[in-house]
Amino acid sequence: MRLRIPDYVVLIVEDLDRALPFYTEVLGLELGHRSGAFAQLRTGATRVALYERDAMGATLGRELRAPDPDAPGFELGFKVDDCDAVYRELVGRGAAAIAPPTTRAWGQRTAYVADPDGHLVELAQDLERDPG
Repeated sequence: MRLRIPDYVVLIVEDLDRALPFYTEVLGLELGHRSGAFAQLRTGATRVALYERDAMGATLGRELRAPDPDAPGFELGFKVDDCDAVYRELVGRGAAAIAPPTTRAWGQRTAYVADPDGHLVELAQDLERDPG
């Protein structure tokens, strides 16, 4: 068995009609298609999709609880050219501010916002590193 490139990531959301505008209008991602409780965004080789919690519960045959926003299990990360500018723009468009831009020891400047369900979205800017 050999797993290859991830094909897609599905975020479980409470209400697709509430979540979808965050991804398309606030983040500016393009909607690929929507079918009922499922929507897929055009994000390149690894697609991002949204699926309503009740629909995923029906798929799995059990009720699903909403995750604890203080115990995130993952983040959705995007590379950006200017972390500070993108963070200001997204917060200005209504994204929940979680952590302001900060220069990290590993050579990136990162910031965090959250979607309406509390999923973390990281903005990561690669910084020029001194080779010496």
